Amino acid sequence: MKEKTIDDVTKYVKQVAQKRNWILHPNDDGTLDMLIEGLKDYFNRVGYFNCPCRDSFEDMKSDRDIICPCDYAQPDIDEFGRCYCALYFDPNYAFDSEIEMIPERRPEEKW
Repeated sequence: MKEKTIDDVTKYVKQVAQKRNWILHPNDDGTLDMLIEGLKDYFNRVGYFNCPCRDSFEDMKSDRDIICPCDYAQPDIDEFGRCYCALYFDPNYAFDSEIEMIPERRPEEKW
């Protein structure tokens, strides 16, 4: 397996955002860089883009629901305007207020 670079992951998240009609974190505080680094590290360790904000079983079958973009991203964006990690946002998200934590949607028995 070829290791992913920051450029590879940046290209991936941009493609996902474009395909889903989402936008990426504006990165004014380095959050986007941190999330991309986390995705890169997970991929290079386990071979898939596990959500960088959630613990992984390091087993693709067990983690299928949290492979980025996770199964919970669209419902979170629909309800809160962004995904759990704050990687992806609704294009109409109001960035003028602080980005606060949102509830974990993943069922507890999965983590």
